Amino acid sequence: MGDTKASPPDYKEKPWILMTGATGGIGSHLLQRLVKKYNVLRVSRKRQDHVPEGVEDVTQDLTNPEAVAAIPNRKIEWIVHLATTYNVRKDTAMVTNLLKLSEDLKIPNFCFFSSWVVSFPGRLVREPYLRMKGQCEKQIKEFCDTKGKNYLIVRPSVVIGENLSWSRTLNRLWYIRQLIPRNMFRCWISIDQVTAAVESHFRAVEQERAESKVMQLLGERETLFQATYSRTLSSKKWEPMTDEVATALLWLCAPLTFAFRMLAYLILLIVSWFSTYLNSFYIQHFKPKSQEEFLSFFNRYNNCLVTGAENMLLWHYTPPWIIAQKKILVTTRKLNTIHKITENEVVCDAGVTIAELLIALQKQNLTISTYPNYHNITLGACVAGPVHGHSHQFATVAALIKCIKIFDINQQTTRMMYKGTKEFRDMIFNTSNNVLVLEVSLEPCPLEEFVKTRKRLDFLTTSPEVLVKHVKFGDSCEVRMYIPILDSVFSSSHQMLSYLPMIRGLMLTATTWNRRIKKKANGVTIEESKDETKECQGAEAEKDNGVIEKVKGDINWKRYVERSTKFLWSLGSKFILNTEWFFTEEEMIVFWKYYQKNWMSFGFYKILIRHCKADDFPYSPCFRRNVYAIDIIALRYNRKFLSDIMPKFSKTMHAGKFLCTDPDVVDKQDV
Repeated sequence: MGDTKASPPDYKEKPWILMTGATGGIGSHLLQRLVKKYNVLRVSRKRQDHVPEGVEDVTQDLTNPEAVAAIPNRKIEWIVHLATTYNVRKDTAMVTNLLKLSEDLKIPNFCFFSSWVVSFPGRLVREPYLRMKGQCEKQIKEFCDTKGKNYLIVRPSVVIGENLSWSRTLNRLWYIRQLIPRNMFRCWISIDQVTAAVESHFRAVEQERAESKVMQLLGERETLFQATYSRTLSSKKWEPMTDEVATALLWLCAPLTFAFRMLAYLILLIVSWFSTYLNSFYIQHFKPKSQEEFLSFFNRYNNCLVTGAENMLLWHYTPPWIIAQKKILVTTRKLNTIHKITENEVVCDAGVTIAELLIALQKQNLTISTYPNYHNITLGACVAGPVHGHSHQFATVAALIKCIKIFDINQQTTRMMYKGTKEFRDMIFNTSNNVLVLEVSLEPCPLEEFVKTRKRLDFLTTSPEVLVKHVKFGDSCEVRMYIPILDSVFSSSHQMLSYLPMIRGLMLTATTWNRRIKKKANGVTIEESKDETKECQGAEAEKDNGVIEKVKGDINWKRYVERSTKFLWSLGSKFILNTEWFFTEEEMIVFWKYYQKNWMSFGFYKILIRHCKADDFPYSPCFRRNVYAIDIIALRYNRKFLSDIMPKFSKTMHAGKFLCTDPDVVDKQDV
C-alpha cells in the first residue's frame, strides 16, 4: 500500500500539514518555509532518500482512493496540494480523493495551487488541462462551502527562483536577448513572495482574521526582453556582447535587422492564432467576472492597477508609463451590474459606465443631475477622481453619491462609507492604490427636456469677463474653441491667418442648456432665465452671427456612444493629447487675455471651458471655491510646451490627465 519514513520525533508538538508535490520546484521552497512552524506529512509517489527534520515521508499513489485512505491521521490542520501528473483524469482523481480524506480525518483547511491561466480570457483556456484547473477550483469551493471548511486557492504566475524552470529559461534567453520581440509580456513573481503569501494566510486563519479566498500571485508585469535583464540569476558562463556593441551592429545591419524583426513578428502573430501558450504573451489586461475573482488580484504582492474604476488611467489605451511602472491592468468591465433603480436611489457596481447607467435610467424616465461628456468613464472613477459634468448645481458626479462600498487592500476587508461623514469626505478623490471601489449608491432625478441654445462669438474681441458670464448661465453651459492647425504650415507668415474667414465668428461657440419645464425658482421663470442668457450671449456678438439655434432633447447627446468614442480615442490618442486645468476666475481672466494675444503660438486644436461649483471634498479642485475647468486638446509635439507654460497660470491639473508638469521628465510620461 505504501510506507512511512519519519525523522526524529522531537517535532510532534507543532501542528501538522499534509503536503503533496513537496519535492517539486515551488513545493520544495514552500516546504522549507512551512517546516519551521509546522510538522509536514509529505506525500509523494516515489520514496525520497532525504527526509528533512520535521518531515514525515509517506509514499502513496494519490490517484488511488484506497491508498489515500491509508494515509496516517496526525491531527492535520491543512492539506496543501501542489502535485500534478499533467493528466486530466489523474489530477481530477487526486483532488477528489484528497477532499474525501479531509472529510474523513476532519481536516478543517484545504490549500490548492492552481494557475494564473484560469484568469486568462476564455479563448486562451482551450486545452483540457487548463480547463481542468478551473473545474478543480470549482469542486474545492463547492465542497468546502458545503462542509464548512476554509479553502485557499493560489494562482501563481511565472515564479522565479533557484532551481525553477523559468529561471533557467531566462538564463538561456539572456544570451540572445537582442532577438526577443519587445511586445511579449509576462507577470513575474519571486518564489519568496509566493511562500510568504501562503504562510501569512495560514497565520491569519489561525488567528481567525481570514476567510476562504482565491489569491492571485502575479507580482509585476514586464516584457520578456526586460526580464532577461532583471530576473536572471548570476551565471559564471561567458557573457554576451555588450549593449553598445549589439546596438552598433544592429545599426550597421539595419535593413537586415528590420527585415528579420518584421519576419519574426509576422511568424509569432500567425502562430499565436493557433498557439494558446504563445497568445498568452500578448494579454493586455485581466477581466474578472465576479467580485471574488476581482478582489483576488489585489494584495501586497501584486503591482495591480484598476482600469475603468480608476480615473488615473484612460479607458481606451495603455499609456507608456504603465509599462515603465510594471503595472498589471485589471478591468472592471465585467463588473457592471445595476442592482437597484428607484426614484430615490440607484445602486450599481463600480464598473458600470455613465453610458450604461443613463440608458438604464432613461427607461424609467430618470437621469442623473450631472455627468461628463466622456460617457465611457465608470462610476468607480467618479469616486477615485474629480469627474465633473455639465451641471451648475453640482461640481462633480461624486456630489450625487450617497454611499460607497469599498475594499481595503491592506486590511483585506470590505466596508461601507456614507455621505456626510469625515471618512467619506476624506476618501473621495483619495483612493490611491489602497482602496478599491466595489459599489456606488447615488441619487437620480427626473428626466427633463432641455432647450439647447448655441451662439457663435468673436474670439478676438470677446473679453474674458464676458466669457466668464457665458460659462455661468443656464442649467448648463460650455464654451468650445476650435483652432485651425495651420501655424505649422504658415510658420513664416502668421499674418496670413488673420485673413481666413474661420478666424472670426466660427472659432468660439457658447452652448447653453435650460430646463424646458415651466416652474418658478425665486420668482423667476425658466423662460425669463433664457432671456437673460440670450442677452448675455448677444452682448459682444457680431451682427451677422446673431442666429440662435434651439434643439429639444436631453443632454445625453447621441454621438457619445461607447463604441464610437472607443474607436476615436484609440485612433486619436496616437496623435493628440488631452490635458485639463482648473482655474479660479482671476486665473482664467489672466490666462484668456494672454491666450487671445498669443493664440497662434500655442498650437492647440480645441479648448473646452466649464464652470464647476464649490464642494466640500478636501481632495477636490473645487474644495470650497468655484473653478473653471479648461480642457485643452493639442498635438503631441506640444506636450513639453504645455508643461512649461500652463503652471504659470494654474497650479491645479486634472488628476486623470497625465501631462507631466516637470520639463525634465515630460518625455517619460504620456496622457
